[in-house]
Amino acid sequence: MNNIIIRFLSVLTFFIITSCENQNDIKVIDKDKMVRILIEMHLTEESVLELKLPKDTLDILFTEKEKKIFRKYMVEEEYYRKSYSYYFFRPVELESIYERVIDSLSFYQQIN
Repeated sequence: MNNIIIRFLSVLTFFIITSCENQNDIKVIDKDKMVRILIEMHLTEESVLELKLPKDTLDILFTEKEKKIFRKYMVEEEYYRKSYSYYFFRPVELESIYERVIDSLSFYQQIN
């Protein structure tokens, strides 16, 4: 779980650094879809980390799986990144998204 937090903070930092647009003018992924994407991202990351492979191999594998998730939800990586940045700068909205993600992940963990 610590790896998920570290990765989350790294991704968050990246989004902050790369978000230069006026955040009010961008079209974003709706909250329900964002929740589903994030759940799948976290589950995928956890399954990849369990493989006990070298870090560079895990990074490549996760990147490929991440691309599959984007294709599944018909979302471009750039669109996802901009959407995440949008929500990041609206903490109340991001919190509501992550409450649902955490609830779903907790439920998933209980049944497995």
